[in-house]
Amino acid sequence: MDLERTLDRLLAPEGGSLALEARAPERGLARSWRVVVDRDLFGRTCLVWSWGRIGTRGQGKSLSFADPEAARGPLRSLLRRRLRAPRRIAVAYRPVEAGLHLHWI
Repeated sequence: MDLERTLDRLLAPEGGSLALEARAPERGLARSWRVVVDRDLFGRTCLVWSWGRIGTRGQGKSLSFADPEAARGPLRSLLRRRLRAPRRIAVAYRPVEAGLHLHWI
């Protein structure tokens, strides 16, 4: 995955989203992760992400930033953690849907 290109697409003025899943049925592993970047009514950049077991409500968190560049660092950290999933949980995350035709390689 080209991390910087993905960041640019998510932080575009029109916003973006990325949904990922990690599945290993033989181990009972079924995780989902989603991030949405959008603007609020005041022009601030909102970063909202959620995670959990597939089929459950899961958990979520959000942050607000004055401009898109301020959100770049935290968003980069979130995406890097998903890239390290094969080392942590022995299963890679795969895209299930993507806003703006983001490609996860």
